[in-house]
Amino acid sequence: MRYISISQSEIQEIKRLHESVLSKSSGGLFYSIGRKFGRDIAKEIQDRDRFFEEAARILKDRNIVEDISFDEKTVTVKGSIEVRKENHPTCDVLRGMLQALYRAYYGKKVYCEEIQCESTGADKCIFEMREEVI
Repeated sequence: MRYISISQSEIQEIKRLHESVLSKSSGGLFYSIGRKFGRDIAKEIQDRDRFFEEAARILKDRNIVEDISFDEKTVTVKGSIEVRKENHPTCDVLRGMLQALYRAYYGKKVYCEEIQCESTGADKCIFEMREEVI
């Protein structure tokens, strides 16, 4: 598979453009895009026993995050490519990717919420996984 390189500033410009047109609904668009990326990453991982180690390696190798750790219901991230100074969480693509990875591994619907974000001045991003209640 071929990959492209895109800078953090280019990602921020793309996000700002979509946010200017779509406002708050742009977060849902970026979340959906992330889910697609996450499903593709999950398909690449062959060793179920090392699923989250491999997911972390891929996310770091692709410069999506600088560091990441997975727990059963929580993901901690340093250096997300989506971080920018804001008064709200900004890592919607990554949130979608994490949702798709957890869904692929556990085989059930989950919702991923970013409960802490470096964009707001925190020292790391923290994502919480919850089973979807419909």
